Amino acid sequence: MRKGFWVVLLMLVFASTAMAAEPIKIGAMYPLSGRAADLGITCNQGAQLAVNQINAKGGVLGRKLELLSADSKANTQEAVSLANMYILKDNVNFLFGTVSSAAAPAVAQVAKENKTIFMATVASTDTLTTTDWNRYTFRAGTCNSQEANSLALYTPKNLVTFYNIGPNYEYGRTMWSLYKAKIAQLNPKAKFIGEQWPKLFEPDYTPYINAILAAKPDAVFCSLWGGDLVAFIKQAKPYGLFKKIKWIIPTGADVTVTQALGKSMPTGLIVDQRYYFYWPKTARNEEFVKAYRAAYKNYPSAWAEEGYDGVYFLADAMKKAKSTDTDKVIKALEGLTINAPRGKATMRKQDHQMVCNYMVGETTFTKAYPFAITGHDRVFPANEVIYPLSVWEKAQAAKK
Repeated sequence: MRKGFWVVLLMLVFASTAMAAEPIKIGAMYPLSGRAADLGITCNQGAQLAVNQINAKGGVLGRKLELLSADSKANTQEAVSLANMYILKDNVNFLFGTVSSAAAPAVAQVAKENKTIFMATVASTDTLTTTDWNRYTFRAGTCNSQEANSLALYTPKNLVTFYNIGPNYEYGRTMWSLYKAKIAQLNPKAKFIGEQWPKLFEPDYTPYINAILAAKPDAVFCSLWGGDLVAFIKQAKPYGLFKKIKWIIPTGADVTVTQALGKSMPTGLIVDQRYYFYWPKTARNEEFVKAYRAAYKNYPSAWAEEGYDGVYFLADAMKKAKSTDTDKVIKALEGLTINAPRGKATMRKQDHQMVCNYMVGETTFTKAYPFAITGHDRVFPANEVIYPLSVWEKAQAAKK
């Protein structure tokens, strides 16, 4: 009888030890090939850096973190397939990532159906945390309204006629709608005289360039990003387009873009980026940049920092909850503030949107770097540029 008791007890101890030793798995999906690869690769690097740092300090709750990564190819169907594979085959604790604003809501639905937390990073559509909101989805990156409203507030009032060129999907359409609405509010004289919607990864922008030249706007709002933005600038620069017209470009200060263009990057473009390796000038940011450069021999992009923050949000929430239980981690994430490289970052309790300050500037060159950074910078407090909670509340009421 006593022997049987000790055998059972030892079996329970061994089982408990084995369970504690199992890694906490994070299933990440990013475009790791094609024109969007720079975003996916650097975001994945930032996340892996965070995992390595946390594991070096003992992990979380006595367990190591493990980052699983796969190429979503900037494709919604592929992202959904990966999300299901991670849950059903790999038994991940969390879903993570996506670059595409079209893919993120689809992955969020998978998370909801499987009661698995999804930490979104790069994908920025407001709908993810408003109309498509569910309690299992959080975003460690910024959202469209933070970006569009900051750019609109920076835009000079003497610009009257506006033109748009953006990718023909969720991100491009939403960004133009938000920017246009804010400009109309700030400048009643503003006129919106044309729109162009090239497909994602368009190879030839010549027809669009000629249409912009013919329209002769005061300013162009351009939401092309990553490899598409690099290709567009290379094709448009010989036409003198950036000297004749003022340009407002969301994510135009992306270090993967400015490095790709080098000295050929036009100056004076009104741009933003969701994180800057040179701002804010804090010990936390300097520490992150130093660690990232040591690991990857380059400056961290905004995408790298968003991946890094996403992992730290999850790790800090598990520590706070003292558990990996989904419901407990959700409760711990809601309202959680971390000391991020970008500065104070808070996961808003109600809509699960990360809130932080935002900076906009104009492209310029300095002696410090062989690629463009920003100058004439302005910082916009988070509560001035992010959508108000009333937007989220209205969206939830409409579902009832």
